[in-house]
Amino acid sequence: MNDRQPSLFSEAELAKMISPTFSRKKNQAEWNLRVNRLGAVRADLSKDLHLSEEGCPTIQPYFGVPEYPLINFKEALSANCYDYWVHWFIDDVFFEQIWNPKYTERDIEILCKFRGMFTPDFTLDPRLSQWQEQFNIFRSRTVGQLVQRRGGVVIPTVGWSFRRSFDYCFCGLSEGGTVAISTNGVLNNLVSLRLFMEGVFELERQLRPEVIFIYGDKIELRTKARQIWHPNTQIARLRNQSDQKKVLNEILSLL
Repeated sequence: MNDRQPSLFSEAELAKMISPTFSRKKNQAEWNLRVNRLGAVRADLSKDLHLSEEGCPTIQPYFGVPEYPLINFKEALSANCYDYWVHWFIDDVFFEQIWNPKYTERDIEILCKFRGMFTPDFTLDPRLSQWQEQFNIFRSRTVGQLVQRRGGVVIPTVGWSFRRSFDYCFCGLSEGGTVAISTNGVLNNLVSLRLFMEGVFELERQLRPEVIFIYGDKIELRTKARQIWHPNTQIARLRNQSDQKKVLNEILSLL
């Protein structure tokens, strides 16, 4: 029985509304360049991983909440104090190096020094192919498992794009515990908000988390889980909080 929340739009309609001028050929070329530069196949990392039935690296659940300030990965690499939780809610370009054989070992050692970390928030986007999204999920879970195996504390970051991604974006994760999500960009338009809300519904259905850590714009979720919100401090400095509330109310009035 399929009890997923129905969508108002087809995936083709959503893709057109999100980016009507998007060039898949150009995107594919950029992706291939990135893969070639950073080394997509990391047999040295994946050979000893514990995998789920779907072949995705697993993350052990964490039953707790971050009790220390957050620091992004880019800043963490040069930090002198390790009483932080490391997050990756920044552009991929600032943390792609974690998958580069030249830096992986060094960066993992640094991450294990901190109080905890969220797993990398590699891009999941409707404009990417399914294998590109699955590859990014695989990378995120891999980094998380490597840190856990060395004694680090890890909270999995969960993201999604289209409804198609619901079949694999939660793989490798157990029910319960704490998960992290980002609302960055969700309030850009009605379509983004609709996709986000559908994903939250599916997150609740598949993982039943006890706590959802929300990074970015504050959006009240219709979920049984405890919600902890952390603002995107970089964006908050550039926005006026009253303007954010006005935009949210306008969008919600259209639902």
